[in-house]
Amino acid sequence: MNNLNLDSIKEVALKRATAKTYFAIALLLLSLFAAFAITGKANRSVAIWSASSDLVAGDLITKSSIKRVKVFLPESSSKYLSANSRIENQIATRRIVSGELIPSSAISTNFEGESVRSVPLRISRNDLPSDLTSGQSVDIYSLPQPDLNSQKNQKTELISEAVIVESIDIKSRDMGGDIGIVLKIPEPDVISLLSSVNSSRIVVVRNAI
Repeated sequence: MNNLNLDSIKEVALKRATAKTYFAIALLLLSLFAAFAITGKANRSVAIWSASSDLVAGDLITKSSIKRVKVFLPESSSKYLSANSRIENQIATRRIVSGELIPSSAISTNFEGESVRSVPLRISRNDLPSDLTSGQSVDIYSLPQPDLNSQKNQKTELISEAVIVESIDIKSRDMGGDIGIVLKIPEPDVISLLSSVNSSRIVVVRNAI
C-alpha cells in the first residue's frame, strides 16, 4: 500500500517536472524568437538625416545643424532624406525642430519664400518669459512709451509673430538687468523692429511651449 502511494507521488512529481520543463523550453524559444525579431528589425533600420538644432524657413543647412540617426521606417522611409545624400548648403523651406527627421519636402536648393535675419536685441528681464530658451517660438510686440513718444495716439503693435529664439544670454539673465537675445526675424519685419527699439518698449511673448 505504501509502495503504491510512493509510486503515485513519484508519478505526479514526474508529471509536474515534465510540465515545468516544457514551460521553460517554451519560454526559451519565445525569448529567442523575440531576440531574432528585434535583430531583424535592427538590420532593416535605415540611416537618415535629423535636425540637431531648430531651423526655420530660409535657414542654410550646415554640418552642425544636422546629424545621422538610425530608425526603423518600414513604409515611410522614402519620405525622408537618406544619410547617404548630401544636404549641406541646401535651404529649409519650413520650420524643422531639433530632433525631427528631415523630410525631403522640407529642404530645397532654391527657396522662394521670405528669408530671415538673426537680429540681436537687449530686452528688459520683465519683458520676456523667465524660462525662455533657444528654439522656442515667440511673438514680438512694440508698446508705446508716452514719455518718449511725441505721437500720443501710438498703439501697441504686433511687429512679428511665430519667430524663433536663436540664442539667449543665460549669464545676463542670471545677473539681472537687460537680457541679450537673438531672434530669427523675417527680413520684411527687421526694419520695423529696429525702428521701434529706441522709441518703444519691446515685449517678447511666447506663443507655444
